[in-house]
Amino acid sequence: MSRIYENKPLQSVPIETHQWKTLWKPATLQSGNGILIEGSIQGRSRHVIADSAGSKLRYLVLHIKLLRCHKRKFDKLGKEIEPNFSETKKVNIGHLNSSYKVEAKGETDRISNEEATAKLTLPDLKSITAKHSVSGCLPLWIEEATMEKMDLDVGDEVRLKTKGDSPFIFSISKIEGGSSKASNYVGGDQVGGSWTDKIFTEKIEVKTLPQDQPEGVDDDEWDD
Repeated sequence: MSRIYENKPLQSVPIETHQWKTLWKPATLQSGNGILIEGSIQGRSRHVIADSAGSKLRYLVLHIKLLRCHKRKFDKLGKEIEPNFSETKKVNIGHLNSSYKVEAKGETDRISNEEATAKLTLPDLKSITAKHSVSGCLPLWIEEATMEKMDLDVGDEVRLKTKGDSPFIFSISKIEGGSSKASNYVGGDQVGGSWTDKIFTEKIEVKTLPQDQPEGVDDDEWDD
């Protein structure tokens, strides 16, 4: 069950102001396609960036323990497509789904937690959040104003996308009961439309196909 958002827990997190010597332009730090992440929040910190023009921007930094990471993928027109979650797939070859064979599906888009951390770590930003770092966690930034739409606490599991290969969050949703909840979602695609939700929907649809039409049935890519 989703909780009604209240900003008191957020206000209880101390806020720090940091001077940025030039204009604050996070878009210049967001090259690359970005990464899809599933993880859990192990800490939070609040930061104000004051740049050379006198602008002040407020951020909430979520210190995330990475569970699974995949590269974001886009087609030739720039539309985001689902990544390849597994290198193999099961294909039904028997009567009444009695047997399967395993076929190559292509190179997986999954990357290690270490590779994801290396891609998303920027030295200048790491120095800002270092004092709040949590062992084994990656600090990811989101504008504080967007958090008025949802409530995230330490211990919550989330699914998110980054803005390019940077620690800035493009979209995020909280995992409740195994799926992302629309009432706890900000940014990015249609509310509740997480990539894992879409994958699981496709798996269910495969089971309803006629038995004389062999179809690929993906392994459970989330299981290690």
